[in-house]
Amino acid sequence: MPYHNPNDIETLQKEHHFISAVLEMAGALVIVLDRNGRIVQFNRACEEISGYTCDEVRGKYISDLFPVPEEMIPVKAIAAGRFPDLHESYWIAKDGNVCLIAWSNTALSDGEGNAEYAIWVGLDITERKKMEEELRAGEERYRALIENVKEGVALIQDETLMFANEAFSGLFGYDSSAEIIGKNIISLVGQHFEPRFTEYLNTALGKRSWGLSFRGRCLTKTGREFWAEKLSSVISYKGKPAILLTVRDITENMLWEQTIKQEAEYFRSENVKLKSSIGERYRLGDMIGKSPAMQKVYELILKAASTDANVIIFGKSGTGKELAARAIHDMSDRSDKAFIAVNCGAIPENLIESEFFGHRKGAFTGAYTDKHGYFHSADQGTLFLDEVSDIGLNMQVKLLRAIEGGNYTPVGDTRPRKAYVRIITAMNKDPLEMVNKGLMREDFFYRIGVIPITLPDLKDRREDIPLLAEHFLRLYQNDVKIQPICQKMMDRLLNYDWPGNVRELQNVLQRFLTVNSLDFMNIFYDSPPSAAVPDGVSEHLNLKEALEKFEKKVILHTLETVRWNKTKAASVLDISRRSLFRRMKKLGL
Repeated sequence: MPYHNPNDIETLQKEHHFISAVLEMAGALVIVLDRNGRIVQFNRACEEISGYTCDEVRGKYISDLFPVPEEMIPVKAIAAGRFPDLHESYWIAKDGNVCLIAWSNTALSDGEGNAEYAIWVGLDITERKKMEEELRAGEERYRALIENVKEGVALIQDETLMFANEAFSGLFGYDSSAEIIGKNIISLVGQHFEPRFTEYLNTALGKRSWGLSFRGRCLTKTGREFWAEKLSSVISYKGKPAILLTVRDITENMLWEQTIKQEAEYFRSENVKLKSSIGERYRLGDMIGKSPAMQKVYELILKAASTDANVIIFGKSGTGKELAARAIHDMSDRSDKAFIAVNCGAIPENLIESEFFGHRKGAFTGAYTDKHGYFHSADQGTLFLDEVSDIGLNMQVKLLRAIEGGNYTPVGDTRPRKAYVRIITAMNKDPLEMVNKGLMREDFFYRIGVIPITLPDLKDRREDIPLLAEHFLRLYQNDVKIQPICQKMMDRLLNYDWPGNVRELQNVLQRFLTVNSLDFMNIFYDSPPSAAVPDGVSEHLNLKEALEKFEKKVILHTLETVRWNKTKAASVLDISRRSLFRRMKKLGL
């Protein structure tokens, strides 16, 4: 009987226990086979996935559990001198469940270097395989979809074409997508449109915008130009932002639009000629006058109405700048769309961007709901900016961008919006002086002032006063028959300089009718000015007290005349209701 050293036996037992513990702790599947392919060791992970215990399978051939390629049988592999690095096999568990296992194999040698055992280490790749198959199927469906759409589709990263379908490569004259992949997308755009297209790509990436469109000329492989419309979507590709670009050929559409536009321009031009040939006009829209000065204004309005160019209207307060803007709109092809009038001087500086472009809920304190701005309201129509000279330089930059490109972004939003708006502005200051003083940007002025129209003062067209007086008297007569203005009354109207222009004439006639009950004599035959103290004012009062007493008397007389109708009284006095209430409170009325 051979002698065994007790220390050696104990050492072997410890090693066996250690190896067994390692095998059991391993998360992977571990099977130890002898050289004939019989199972020697079967760890707990194998037991869990197969439903068999180690005792049940120990001594069985591995091929009894699942199909094994011949070259994987240890004796064969040992004879061949190597084990295959990796193989996959389906394992049918005790309960019938099927798993796909990926096995890695190695030989275990004895003390003399002879391979006696094989160790198989496996991973359950069933779910991974399913995902791979689903991804492969999804990719095939996606490719089939992309290749069968009519539009060209391309994936762009760092301005480089990473993918293109056949429709895209065909648009640009290439035989296959392989020819075009790797090219710089900018090289496919017409030279004139390169800066705009580069800005378009940067805008799309910077704001992660969806559906941002671009129209421009593109170049085929042979250098032929064609019109294309592009829509972009920002996606993630290999961990970096990329642009998914959809392109379609719109050359025929552009030619058709150009033809329609030329025809429309022709008919509008003919319409202007027809209206101009009618002869002397007494009114245009709500503007009244037959003087040579107004005839020139009418001509400019008709020309402006026949185009879509931006218009700037100059004129002092009360000359009818908004009426001129309205006439241009009403006679243009935008007449059935919105006309939005904005008094720029009445908008607080901290709210002006929100008023023009709108804002999102929560964009700033007090923004409790989403709100549309003037550009949204005037889309397809006309936006009239009165007192445009009151807009600050910072807002001029933002308006310039919106006017030039039609794109604007609401406050608190990241997605740009599009508005097709015709801009008409008005001011009563010298724009060149404002530019020289740094109060107005030169590029902003030239962008809004393509067609300038200057309205004359009323004193420079006195021959229109009889027409205007007749118009306003009819407007305010309230169904009461009015006697014609006598010559002395008319002479007084004609000799006055009207610093407030047409608006002042309108207010004077309205006040005359309201306060004096059609008695023209009281207003037109007043005494010439003198140094005498006004009736009811004490000679011992200082100037401030005298003015307040006289103001109180005038307001009280007006209120009594209109039976204390404050709205009517404010209109007669040519002040706002708020001003009237403030003065009444101050004067104790």
